[in-house]
Amino acid sequence: LPDPPTALNVDGGWSLLATISPEAEKGDNVDFFDANSWKNYVGGTGPSPFQSLVTGSSRVKGLTQWLSPTNFDNVVEFNVGPIEGKLVLKALLESSNNNRRTFRFERGFFLIKAVWGGTVTLPYPVPFKLLGDRAVGWLETIGYDEETGFRAALGNKGTKFIFQERVTSDKKERVISVPTDIAIASEMYATEARHETDEEERARNKGLTERAVLLCPQQFGGKPGDYTILTKELRQRGHPVYLARISALDWLSITKSVFTKAYFVGELEPSVALDFYMTAINKALERMPSDQNEFSILSHSIGGWVARAWLGEVASEDTRKRCKKYVSLGTPHVAPPEDSIMAKADQTRGLLKYINDRWPGAFWKNDYGIDYTCVASSAVTGKLAFNNLDSVLAFVSYFALIGEGNNVKGDGITPVDGALLENANSIVLDDVYHADVLPNPIGRTNSKLIETRWYANKIDEWIEAL
Repeated sequence: LPDPPTALNVDGGWSLLATISPEAEKGDNVDFFDANSWKNYVGGTGPSPFQSLVTGSSRVKGLTQWLSPTNFDNVVEFNVGPIEGKLVLKALLESSNNNRRTFRFERGFFLIKAVWGGTVTLPYPVPFKLLGDRAVGWLETIGYDEETGFRAALGNKGTKFIFQERVTSDKKERVISVPTDIAIASEMYATEARHETDEEERARNKGLTERAVLLCPQQFGGKPGDYTILTKELRQRGHPVYLARISALDWLSITKSVFTKAYFVGELEPSVALDFYMTAINKALERMPSDQNEFSILSHSIGGWVARAWLGEVASEDTRKRCKKYVSLGTPHVAPPEDSIMAKADQTRGLLKYINDRWPGAFWKNDYGIDYTCVASSAVTGKLAFNNLDSVLAFVSYFALIGEGNNVKGDGITPVDGALLENANSIVLDDVYHADVLPNPIGRTNSKLIETRWYANKIDEWIEAL
């Protein structure tokens, strides 16, 4: 390749085509199961053996380097058995001298393909911050052909790399922006998820003139980061938002009901078994300023029937009068048929039956004028097709909820027929999934499903119901 021009601009994406390692015997070629590879790594002469789990030729689909004035990121796309994903090794650019860029590895993470078109993140088990200067390296461009986009580079351990620039579909320019999933995951790892403080909530809700929204989360939801994007979207459309914040410790308190007679006979009562949830709703309502007389309930998943129970046996008459709208997103409102095997199993242990017996359908519509709207989705058809995880998960969930799962449509967790209340308005979408997180019962946060489309992504299809 021709010599590169001085200070060649290499910002953007580069696909790795080949490596040439003249000093491979010193540790550039590694194997996770090889003791010598670990010896070289600990001694500072070789890279992490973890990398070999995905960088063997039979496992790797591609390796891309993404360069910018501040970052130096490497992305390995891989398949290990049924697992498909990416290993992202992130580095900060420390200096740039002519065609040599010096970088320091900061962190790494895996992006693993999961359900509903999304990916989850897992940490890369290498403590870069503890490696000191061993986390520092450099890469110098030593050749470049503008016509073909080929680039040769030399690394600080003597390895030579051959890259080709990634170009746009019309092949007119280099791709600069990193893929969306990597950008989102990078932001997640750079900032710790937390609830907004009461002061931040007041400031962000101030001046918004649409009806206030009381947000009731899904099972094991209400943790930091769960509804951040939805909250932002609602506020952008003028709605003040108050989330019922629920911690992992709060959710674990539900286990006390497991040891009661009511649990074993399937006669749990919401105000007793879910007292922590009712308290969270009350606290969210208390944070509303006194001048916000009206509010709407926006509920997700089981939050929909918990909110119905709250309206029935916790909310005061004055509070019911203030509630003007009730909207549920993917809520399993309907219990399995009484003669079905799933009715006997009853995963709610009587909670849903208790609610439906006392406050069926759009119960408060006539007495208090609360307008009910149920939003569902038909995105996933339940089937025992073991080459399709989404369909299998849907089959199992639908069967547990309504007693049938084969060829039943729903959002992947809640079937359409189980998500609609009698005498309520209904909106059925066709391309969104149940949620954009996977619940982690004991974690401080839940696992984000990056790039999964869920109800919040179609907010304009149901926002008028609020």
